[in-house]
Amino acid sequence: MGNKFTGILPSSIGNLTQLRELLLMENGMSGQIPSSFSNLTQLTRLMLSRNKFTGSLPSLESFSNLTYLSLSYNNFDRWKLPDWFGKLNKITDLILYDVNLYGEIPSSFFNQTQIERLYLSRNQLKGELPSSLLNLQNLEDCDLDGNNVTMDFDLFLSLKKLEYLNLNGNNITLSVTHNNTNETQPKFKSLTLASCNLKVFPEFLRSQKQLNILYLDNNNIEGLIPGWMWNISKETLRELSLTGNLLMGFEQHSPVAPWVSLQTIDLSNNMLHGSIPLPPPTTENFLISDNMLSGEIPSSICNLSSLQLLDLSFNNITGSIPPCLEQLSSSLVAMNLRSNSLRGTIPNIFTNECKLKIIDLSYNKLEGRVPRSLEYCDSLQILDIGHNFIEDMFPFWLGALSELQVLILRFNKFHGIIRIPSESKVNFPKLRVIDLSYNSFSGDLPHKYFQEWFAMKETKVNATYIEVDNTVQGYLSDISWFSIQMTNKGVELEYGELINIFFAVDLSSNTFSGKIPESIKTLGGLKLLNLSNNELSGIIPPSMGNLTNLESLDLLSNKLSGMIPQDLVQLNFLVVFNVSNNHLTGTIPQGRQFNTFSNNSYMTNQALCGFPLSMKCGDSEESKPPKVSLEEDTESNFPSGIDWVVILIGVATGLVIGTFCGDYLTTKCYKWFSQRFRMRRM
Repeated sequence: MGNKFTGILPSSIGNLTQLRELLLMENGMSGQIPSSFSNLTQLTRLMLSRNKFTGSLPSLESFSNLTYLSLSYNNFDRWKLPDWFGKLNKITDLILYDVNLYGEIPSSFFNQTQIERLYLSRNQLKGELPSSLLNLQNLEDCDLDGNNVTMDFDLFLSLKKLEYLNLNGNNITLSVTHNNTNETQPKFKSLTLASCNLKVFPEFLRSQKQLNILYLDNNNIEGLIPGWMWNISKETLRELSLTGNLLMGFEQHSPVAPWVSLQTIDLSNNMLHGSIPLPPPTTENFLISDNMLSGEIPSSICNLSSLQLLDLSFNNITGSIPPCLEQLSSSLVAMNLRSNSLRGTIPNIFTNECKLKIIDLSYNKLEGRVPRSLEYCDSLQILDIGHNFIEDMFPFWLGALSELQVLILRFNKFHGIIRIPSESKVNFPKLRVIDLSYNSFSGDLPHKYFQEWFAMKETKVNATYIEVDNTVQGYLSDISWFSIQMTNKGVELEYGELINIFFAVDLSSNTFSGKIPESIKTLGGLKLLNLSNNELSGIIPPSMGNLTNLESLDLLSNKLSGMIPQDLVQLNFLVVFNVSNNHLTGTIPQGRQFNTFSNNSYMTNQALCGFPLSMKCGDSEESKPPKVSLEEDTESNFPSGIDWVVILIGVATGLVIGTFCGDYLTTKCYKWFSQRFRMRRM
């Protein structure tokens, strides 16, 4: 397995009639499985997962000795579960993730009475779940995630050995009362019932004492969280997710949640009122964004000494940021307080043990200066303090943070020139997005920075993704709470998931003056450049034609003069272009993307002429759009994956963390991720 074998499976494999085990998973084998495969009737273990097999599966009806069958992640034709599956009466492990199954589950399928692990997730199964499921009295682990099966949950409550159950995305009916006694009910360890159209908390949970994982997210559960929920699995529960429901509060408000082993609690995207509930001291991930919580952040939250991820965004929280958060500097990895009503200054809570990688304090009412203690956060990758009342000079000292990739200072009261320290050896070497718009910066554009923003010089489309290391991978890959808003063609757009391939400079709506420096041509990876609403003068540098990845160029409302360089026609991906309200003259460039721009791109200039304007350039043909050769037309295709007309990126909670994906290794948060998306044996 995992040997990178390629090619087709030869028909001669059918000659190995005494073969007991065939383990070919995680290779690159393709083609149809030969019919001679049916001769391998002595097989006990057959593992073909993670290849590229196509066509249909030969009958395995005669494989009476088979105990382990894994066919997951291949490219089989659409197929229904055949009746012969029910004749594999020795099978204990049946793994059929994402194998293009469709239709109903036949009643005979559950004749495999020895089965212990059954995985049918990510298929297109539908219809009623047969009551013959009750035959599977040895079943321990069942995953039907991502199908559309209607099922009576009482069937599962009769399977006494069942410990792990994932029914995400199916339609569940629940009995109001249960005849099963505590002794006959299964003792679940992991229960995932997300997106199952539940309207109430399942009553059978009252008797569950051994749960480690409970996910009831994205249902329609409304009202108050019942008091008995605080009593389930007090000693064992590690992860609880109730996100995406209609919950309004707590029937029994406990000062501290009672679970002594809890690591992750997700109550986000509900309608919770009142003050912030306090999770137990063991909590590592506390997510309660997108609610209606009010009051101040309690200082007792600083006692959560293991806290790594804190998301209180999109609430009505008031007061100031507690200075005692300094106590969490050595544990916190991501802090999101976005879109509240926090006031006061940003306290100096960052110590030399700072582990923060993501800080989002945007859309509050914070004032004062940027705390200098941030320079201790040498792992910081994203800093967003936009849309506040911060009054300061440009925090040039942040340039020493060698991992910083996104810096958002927009809509504040920053002022003065962009200072570049001469003694600094590094100046934002990994920066890929900077937004200083809607401030009062002045002086020349920071031409020396343009020379030192090395990450933006990357011209390859497949530039490296922003990554946060394994300590927070589970949360970051599952919850997208970091998005950035940037102004494009006068409209504020939100960028979330695409930030991993996004390079942008927005210096608009300040009072920058002087010329556009030649050094800007070195930022070859830029996709968005917005210098609008400043006092820039001089010409548009022809060398800007070197910015071949540029998709949006906004120079609106400056004092630019001269001609629009014909060199800009080389910008094959340019979709947004605006030079209105300047002092430009001469012929508008023609060809490629320039044939697509309207009058609005050129309004209120001194003497521009040619297509698309009505003003002709003398008696020439320059007022007409030229014919585009097939070669030019092909070269001017828009880049895949980005639509500048409609950008809808990120989820309701806010910024990018789905962009922070990497290898999921052995960390505590990895356990949360792997349980949530049940990583199985293949």
